[in-house]
Amino acid sequence: MRQSIMLTIGKVTIFRLNFSRGWSGIRIRSLRLPVLMLACVFAAACGTTDVSKLPPVPPPNTTSADTEPTPQPTPKNGEYPGKGKVTKIKMEGTGSVELNHQEIVGVMPAMLMEFFVTDKAILKGIAVGDEVNFTLKYEDGRETISKIEKVK
Repeated sequence: MRQSIMLTIGKVTIFRLNFSRGWSGIRIRSLRLPVLMLACVFAAACGTTDVSKLPPVPPPNTTSADTEPTPQPTPKNGEYPGKGKVTKIKMEGTGSVELNHQEIVGVMPAMLMEFFVTDKAILKGIAVGDEVNFTLKYEDGRETISKIEKVK
């Protein structure tokens, strides 16, 4: 008994499988169009692109000049005034205060930073959420708060 499977679109036979004695006797009659289509797809996928005509890709992690902080010189030893908002107070150990502070001119740009204090007693009367004026003592690369007071 001879059987066949045909795929026809309109009047065009795409392929025809003729087989006898089950699937072990498959003989392919016409796979011209499918092979031609596969070759066209492969050729299109292997096309070349002139890289010099592609737009340039910006480097990662770039920011505009408007958002970059002013470069800070290495600070000189001394005291610097600052303003900020208290976000955390730690009384353990030597004591520290975390401030969301404005730029400390000559030392650092505005940021959220934790500072040690010279004496825990200066933190009495200060609470999280308070707007404060403070004095930053800079000495040989160490920054500590030597004075802090709530803004009235």
